[in-house]
Amino acid sequence: MTRGSSLVELLVATMLGLAVLSVLTLVVGMGGRLLAACGARGEAEDTAALAVEAFTFDARRAGFDPCAASVEALADARPTRLAFLADLDASGAIDAASEETIAYVCASGQLSRVVGRQSLPLADRTTTCGFRYLDRTGAEIAVPATGLDAGGRRAVRAVAIDLGLRSGLLHAASARSIVVALRGRS
Repeated sequence: MTRGSSLVELLVATMLGLAVLSVLTLVVGMGGRLLAACGARGEAEDTAALAVEAFTFDARRAGFDPCAASVEALADARPTRLAFLADLDASGAIDAASEETIAYVCASGQLSRVVGRQSLPLADRTTTCGFRYLDRTGAEIAVPATGLDAGGRRAVRAVAIDLGLRSGLLHAASARSIVVALRGRS
């Protein structure tokens, strides 16, 4: 005698199939969220690395003075703003509207690079953003909110940037700090 499937057996099989399908959907969803979180973390790491690289490039050429015209390396030195000077065209003067004046500004959760008069955002969603200034012994120079005066800026031998970025989906911030010695200052 041939026996067919009863309604109860079909319902049980359907429920088991739906349970397996639900678990598979949950696993795929979790994998997608993990992939998005890793991508956001990678983007924050890349952004921080590029911002630090741009800062390092500009700091290393600050004070470039082929005409020996007494070009200062720093035009502004505050905890949240820093401006580098370099005589890149060897004219003996600094053109404020060109790449000879480059500033970095930490404000409103963003790090910006200001080239001449053009502001370029480097990093958004900053959790930490600031500059430190070191003297010839490597000791940190105390900087008032108004910034260092001309004598204080001349005493700076190295500059540091501390940068932390929040990556949207992960709670851990990507942090970078680097100290760069200024040109011709020992």
